[in-house]
Amino acid sequence: MTEKELDITRKVCPYCLMIVRKEIAKLSTGDVLKVKCDHPPAATDTIPYNMKKEGNDLATTLLEPGLWELKITKK
Repeated sequence: MTEKELDITRKVCPYCLMIVRKEIAKLSTGDVLKVKCDHPPAATDTIPYNMKKEGNDLATTLLEPGLWELKITKK
């Protein structure tokens, strides 16, 4: 299992989702992508919805006000 970190702070939709999808595509089943995001719609709605829709596991953690970590495990 590989764990990769991705910082998409200062990015906005739809670029947040596009960047995450591109990185997830490079991973193997069981690999983890930790995404740091400060764009509320991407962190709380767009990325979680799309990752779950694609069958990936996702856990969201609020690191501080306005900053989230999304832990995505590729299925």
